[in-house]
Amino acid sequence: MRLIAPILAALVLVPAASAWTPVSTVAVQSSMQGSGVRLANGTELFAYSDGIASLHVWSSDGGDREIAQVSFVSEPQLVVTPSGVQLYVGSATGVVRFSSADGRTWAGPFQTRSTKTGPVEAAAVRADGTPMFAQDSTAGVDVYQGLNGEVAHRAFSACCGYGESLAVDTSNYAQLAFWSNASPFPSQFVYEGLDATGAQAGPGRAFGAPQTAQRGDDVPLVADGAGNTFMGWAGGYPSSTSFVVNDFRGGNLRSSTIVAGGRFSGADPHMALAADAASRLWAVWTQGGVVHARRSRSAARHFGAPSTAAFGGTAYELAAVALASGAVDVFVNDGSELSHQTFLPALTIRATRKSVRVTDDGIGVKATLRGGGRVVHTSAAGVAKLSGFKRKTRIVLGAPGYAPASFHTP
Repeated sequence: MRLIAPILAALVLVPAASAWTPVSTVAVQSSMQGSGVRLANGTELFAYSDGIASLHVWSSDGGDREIAQVSFVSEPQLVVTPSGVQLYVGSATGVVRFSSADGRTWAGPFQTRSTKTGPVEAAAVRADGTPMFAQDSTAGVDVYQGLNGEVAHRAFSACCGYGESLAVDTSNYAQLAFWSNASPFPSQFVYEGLDATGAQAGPGRAFGAPQTAQRGDDVPLVADGAGNTFMGWAGGYPSSTSFVVNDFRGGNLRSSTIVAGGRFSGADPHMALAADAASRLWAVWTQGGVVHARRSRSAARHFGAPSTAAFGGTAYELAAVALASGAVDVFVNDGSELSHQTFLPALTIRATRKSVRVTDDGIGVKATLRGGGRVVHTSAAGVAKLSGFKRKTRIVLGAPGYAPASFHTP
């Protein structure tokens, strides 16, 4: 397992530039995670419910609106298909589907094959546009495929699997991840491949032996546009001691990288992964009352410096949507309200007495350095001379699209 080297002590991390902004307009339960997507035009959508009867979709260009009253509505999942946006949500009659061309007006509900009243924990889309969604119960984890879940398979036949996620890579290979407290994977994170119909394809693979802390929220699993699929999991017992990201290609594990370690208490780390159209991967987690986000441009082989933002309360659920700009929008549930904040990637600064190198996950960045009455620009490789600065000069560093930072010359 690869451990990321510590960031140079001279680097001063600066919190994300924006602030936590409310998303929900009705009270939400602490178990409400919600689901977000980004449309081709850049609009973000985030679906959630009050856990009773009110189903909502928040839009980055239109705010929050109730789209339906559904008896005993639970957690929803959004996916984008060639025919529009599909929303799957548990209800008193089982899973129902709503459909929208633009995220503003919605048709439905349409009954799916699932008659289980529990939450829809995961959803994804096949290469041909066919949706998939998943639910768990005391019988196991079920995967449904088709616009209305016409084909169903039990992908895990034990009690119980929790927090499942689905992802489909560029070769149309579908995958499932979840946390299990049942044999043959007691207290471990599990990864499975699925066949063309959504059925389990071969044995699952467990991570976190001999056991991990109990996990109830989503086990993140996302695919990028370069053929990779990434799975997040937390190692350690009885409390978590690490946040790890695996990289799979065609079902084969290529790397495992520790993104964060140290002390985790309570249900931390809540974890989220998000990949943008340029195959930049964000890893987001909670730790010590702070939300952290690190971006990778190396298919999770290593990550850049963390951007951080304190969260004024207890985080119960976490979700993330990668933006076209290279930033990430993070959604947090504090037990009664959903709020969000946009995080910019942070820069890594490595300074000596003579020079400084500024990078983003190992890639040089053109940046502007200001301090002691001087202004210096880094080269395309991210390098600038510091010989003109006095020792201990505070230098403020900025680059378009990145969180600002500062350091003192050695």
